[in-house]
Amino acid sequence: MSDLSQVETGLRSRKKAKRRNDIVVAARALFATQGIDATTMADIAAAVGISTPTVFNYFGSKDGILIALINEGTTEARERDRPLHWREGTDLATLIVKMFLRVSARTLEIADKQLWRYAESAAIRHPETEFAQQYASVSEALVGVVAEFFDALDLSLRSGAPTSSPFLARLFHDVWMPLFLRLISEEEHTLDAHEDALRAHMVPLVHMLFDEATVAAPRRKRIR
Repeated sequence: MSDLSQVETGLRSRKKAKRRNDIVVAARALFATQGIDATTMADIAAAVGISTPTVFNYFGSKDGILIALINEGTTEARERDRPLHWREGTDLATLIVKMFLRVSARTLEIADKQLWRYAESAAIRHPETEFAQQYASVSEALVGVVAEFFDALDLSLRSGAPTSSPFLARLFHDVWMPLFLRLISEEEHTLDAHEDALRAHMVPLVHMLFDEATVAAPRRKRIR
């Protein structure tokens, strides 16, 4: 490939990436102001200044735009927040509560509550769709991040049994999920109230699972 062809290919790729991002940005704004159901692909195309078929070519459907918005937003949030999950001198319960509170807060920065209600409902109503499968992968990615958090710590259970980071991640994720659903279902439910609910459910669980030394002063594993 000639240098000129490489330049032209790079320009086309950047143009496509910009247009794709413009579509997602416009869709997010329209979903927030008009609602997802009321927003059409033609509305999104008009907001970007392109044809409706072009929007379909990029995403295939409105749900395709929605899952792109969710996937890209949550991926960015996970990577940005990874270093924040550990804080020296903080008890284990607080680390866990703050981690999940951060997830909830970032989620609402990505999109408003009505969008998340729509996504949850669509995934439940039509579990066989590609949207539902990709939406489920977002939860699995979160479980993976939580497992990484636990795996980096030197943990001791009260039972004396070996710790399983994937099991602990799934357990705490499953405690968080109904509390998150309440957060997005009730417009008046604030993040402060959500944090109180997280503490009420997670702190007793932490004390039940882990020994006192682990709860009071968690330590990171030594890197060999």
